[in-house]
Formats: sequence, C-alpha cells, structure tokens
Amino acid sequence: MNLPTSEPFEIFSPKADLRSRAIAAVFAGSQQRATRYTSRAADRNEELLFAICDSSGNISNAALLTRSPGRTAMIFVTPPQNKTDQDRGAALIRRAIATAKELDAALVQALVEPMRSDELCMFAAGGMNPIGILAYLELSHLRLKQDVRSAVPTGVTIRPWKTNDRRSLEELLEATYVDSLDCPGLAQMRKTSDILDGHINTGIVDPKKWLIVEVDGVASGVSLMSEIPLSKCIEVVYFGLAPNARGRGVGRFLLDYALGIVQDCSNQSVALACDEVNLPAMRLYQSRGFAVRLRRSALIGRVES
Repeated sequence: MNLPTSEPFEIFSPKADLRSRAIAAVFAGSQQRATRYTSRAADRNEELLFAICDSSGNISNAALLTRSPGRTAMIFVTPPQNKTDQDRGAALIRRAIATAKELDAALVQALVEPMRSDELCMFAAGGMNPIGILAYLELSHLRLKQDVRSAVPTGVTIRPWKTNDRRSLEELLEATYVDSLDCPGLAQMRKTSDILDGHINTGIVDPKKWLIVEVDGVASGVSLMSEIPLSKCIEVVYFGLAPNARGRGVGRFLLDYALGIVQDCSNQSVALACDEVNLPAMRLYQSRGFAVRLRRSALIGRVES
C-alpha cells in the first residue's frame, strides 16, 4: 500500500524504451553511475526496476534492485529532494523488497552517506533498518616495514584454505560471528552457506590468499582476500577471529601474514570495510597504514520467504 502524498502516484515497471530514463532518475546527478547500468543489457534475473511518473508523465522517482552474490540484492533509489520524494521513494523501496525474491534474495541492502538524514528517513519508512556505519579503508602502499611485523604468537600456525573443505570453513565463519563487533546480528539473517557463496563470488579467489589461522591446532580465525579486477585492488572480503583467538595478538599476526602474501602485487591497493564500532579492528587496520576513504550507513530489509 502506498503512503498518501499530496499527489496520487502509481508504481510501474518501465519497459525497455524507458529503462535508460528510469536508471538516470535513480542516479540523478551522476551520469557515470547511471552509465554503469545502462551500458549492460537488461536481465530480469539480475535486476528489477520500478518507477513513478510526475503529473507531466515524466519519470520522477525510480528504484533499481540488482542481484548480488550470496542471496542478497542492492537497492538504489532516487535521492529525495522533498517530503513527496521521500514518500515515493519509501513506496518504491517497499515494492522492491516485496518482489526481491524474484532475484532469489533473502536480504536487500543499501548504503547511504551518514549525513543524508532525508535519505536515511526514506529507507527507514520503506522498511529498511540500519545495521551500522561502515568505514571503507584502503592501504595504498603494501610493503610493511620490518619493525611493524608482529611476532608469531605461541601455538599459532597459518595455512591456506583447502577448497574441498567447504563445511569446515562454514563452521569457522560461524565461530567468528560469536560476539562479533562487526555489524552484530547480520550474519544470523542469512544461512552461512549463502554468506560463503557471497565471499566466493566476490572477485577472483586464490586459495593461497584465503588463510586459516589455527591456535593450538584448532581453526580459530580466517582472512579471505580476493582480487577485484574492475577496481584494480585486493579486497579483504572477510577477516575474523573466534573468541578463543581474540586479545592474543593473533589478529595482528594474521593480517601481517596476509599482507605479506599480496605486497608484491603491482599497482594494487588493499581495500576493506569495517563497522566503525569495531574499535579493536579499526585500530589494527590503521596501525598497518589503512586510511578511511569514505563512510556509509548500511541498511538492510528482510525478504519474506
């Protein structure tokens, strides 16, 4: 049901001849972002597009839902300029969430600049909840100085992930979610198998860069780094420790080990995202030279099965 506004409106799915106009409305003011989607062929299995016309019959508001790895979908909505835009945007968001199962999505995600209170209100009215503010960090110079490398903690060893041992990795991921400070509760909203699928389908996986850290012979942490060709960077897809490995210097050693593997990759930076409230992780990354490039509020909406 649409929220009442000063003018009635109808949500529709634009046909092929209106697709470019609708996407341009989604990314109002950013031709580069719009071109990223208009340059590829429309695929009902990969995207859903919804729009609203103004009183003159021109598309004024739109929402684009795109399929992401791991049974998620990203939503982009026309930035609101006034209360009418907020109401229409909220209605578009609700429609997108209600139909996201067509993309086999269990969660709909959005990223918004933290200072955009009008946009945050729009997503909240559309049924999406904030899960944290993500800091996007980047390390431009990979080579670590010898004096910042951490010593090997007692009883700690590191090995690459064995690609045929998927179940053990899922169990280890679940162990790292216990009392995690990184977007608490998010992991419980999807099956761990879906989360791992998302990690595997993010960039190019090299098992040598997917590391398992063991403490006294027990798998207790993980560092997953993949190459992202489009961005020309190495992304830390996931980094986490089980409770038994925290506060013992294991995280420092694992990160240094992982960065040592990729430090000779020419012209590639290392990027990652971290919940700002996860202060131990933020301190660790910044101690190794990672710098915050931008911040985004992360929001999610559940998709009814």
